[in-house]
Amino acid sequence: LPGHDVLSGWILDKEVAKADARTKNEVQNCYTTGQADGWKNIAKKSLIAGMMNVEYQPYILNITDISSKPKTTETLLDIVLREIEYVTKVLLVLLVAWCTDASGKSAKMCRLLREKCAWIVVLD
Repeated sequence: LPGHDVLSGWILDKEVAKADARTKNEVQNCYTTGQADGWKNIAKKSLIAGMMNVEYQPYILNITDISSKPKTTETLLDIVLREIEYVTKVLLVLLVAWCTDASGKSAKMCRLLREKCAWIVVLD
């Protein structure tokens, strides 16, 4: 069996490309909503997950480890903007709304997101 160094290199890249292609084929030109939420895993790392919902089907986008980053509104906004760029430019979906939980950082992030992306509905 290949070691982690091989699996985390070109093999993983190839599998990610296949998964992206399959997802893109399923969701391209569909309307979607996106969401982000944070939690700590069993190793106590702070994670932010991005997800989209297309035709009642959820798709996990990316999970970002923010343990070493400041837990700020700007960090969350940066992650959400990268997710929006990914779904609109790579998966080619029509994003209509983004929602988050009701934390203080999320509420401020939603306000900033409305300023940057006035074309989507932003829910908190």
